[in-house]
Amino acid sequence: MTILSFVFMGVLAYVTVNVDFLNPVEQAFNNYSLSDMYYQIDRHGVQPKTSELITIVDMTEYFDRGDIAEILMKINDMDPQAIGVDIIFEGVRDDAVGNELLQDAVKALGDKAVFSMKLKDYDEDKECFTDVTSSFFTDSIVVNQGYANLPDNMEDRNIRDYTVTQKLNDSMVYSFPYMIAHLMDEEIKPTDKVLHIDYSNVAFPVVKASELDEHEELIAGHVVMLGTMYEERDMHLSPIGKMAGLEMQTYSLKTILERKIITDLPEWLNYVIAFIVCFLVELSLYALGVFTTRFKKNTIIAFFDKSGLLTTILVILWLIGINWIGYLVFKNYGIYINTVLILALVALLMAAREFYKAFIQSMAINHNNKFFDTSIFNKE
Repeated sequence: MTILSFVFMGVLAYVTVNVDFLNPVEQAFNNYSLSDMYYQIDRHGVQPKTSELITIVDMTEYFDRGDIAEILMKINDMDPQAIGVDIIFEGVRDDAVGNELLQDAVKALGDKAVFSMKLKDYDEDKECFTDVTSSFFTDSIVVNQGYANLPDNMEDRNIRDYTVTQKLNDSMVYSFPYMIAHLMDEEIKPTDKVLHIDYSNVAFPVVKASELDEHEELIAGHVVMLGTMYEERDMHLSPIGKMAGLEMQTYSLKTILERKIITDLPEWLNYVIAFIVCFLVELSLYALGVFTTRFKKNTIIAFFDKSGLLTTILVILWLIGINWIGYLVFKNYGIYINTVLILALVALLMAAREFYKAFIQSMAINHNNKFFDTSIFNKE
C-alpha cells in the first residue's frame, strides 16, 4: 500500500509537470510551505518581542531631497551604530539645493551608512545581472551599497528567502542587509546559497521621521533602517502577512546578524521519512482492522468501522501528529521537514488502499479464485 501511494505520487508529479494546463497545480504545490503556518502558530495570541537593536524610521510622507537630507543628518547626530537607507535617489533633479544638501548629508554619514541599489536585466545564459540602478551621488561619492532586490520574480507569492550575493556582469555584489550586517560584524562572511528569512515572533519599533526628536532612545546605539513603510507599490506578501520591502530587508538583516540558519532536509531524506511514516500509518490501519474484527459484534464499534469514521479519525490524528512534530523540529532546531510531501503521501495512501481493495475484489469476482480472498478486508 505504501509503495502504491508512492507510485500515485510519481504519476501525479509527472502529470502536473508535463501537462501544460496542470502547471499551476505544480507551481502551487512548490510555492506552499508549512513553515508559513509555523510562524503563524508562533505569533498566535502572543505579544511579539520588541527588537532592542534595530529601529525602522518611516519617511513615507517625505519626497523633497532637502528634507530627506535633514532627516539623515538628524539621525546621524543621534549616534546610531549603522544606517541602512533603502531609498534610491535616481537622477539629478532640478532641485539643485536639495541635491547639494543630500550629497553633503551622505558625505557626513561616511562608512556608517549603506545605500540600496537595484540590479536589473538578468541574463539567463550568463547567469548574471547586466545593469544596476543606483543613487545619482554614487558617481562622485564613494558609498557602501547593497542590492535590495527581493527574490519574488514579480510573482504574487510569499517571500521566504533572501540571497547574500549576486553577479553583476563579471563582479560579485552583496545584498543591502548583508552590507549592513558586515558593518556591524566583519566576521560575517558571504555565501552564494539561497537562505531562509527568519520571521520569528519579533517586532521592530517604527518611528515616523517627523517624530525623531521624541524617540532618540530608539536611535542612539541602534541600527536604523530608513525607508517607506506604507507605499503600496513596495508592499509584498510574507508568511506573516503583507509588509513593506523595508521590513523584509530588516527581517533579513536580523537573520544575518543572529546567524540564524534554517535548513531544508535533503529531498531524498524527506522521501525516506515519508516512506517510513506511510508504512507506520498502514500498520496502524491494519491494527485498527484487527481490533474492529475482534469486537465486530459490538454495535457501536461496528457502526464506526463500517461508516469509516474510525479510519478517518486515525488518519486525522496522524496528520495532526505529523504537523506538530514538523513544527517542533522547525522551532527548536531550525530544520524544515517537507511535511507537505508527507501529508500528500498519507492522503494518497488512502486512495491506494481503496484501489488495492477494488482490484482484489474484482479479481475474486471475475476469476472465482480463492487466491483473491476479499475476507482480508474484514480484518482492516
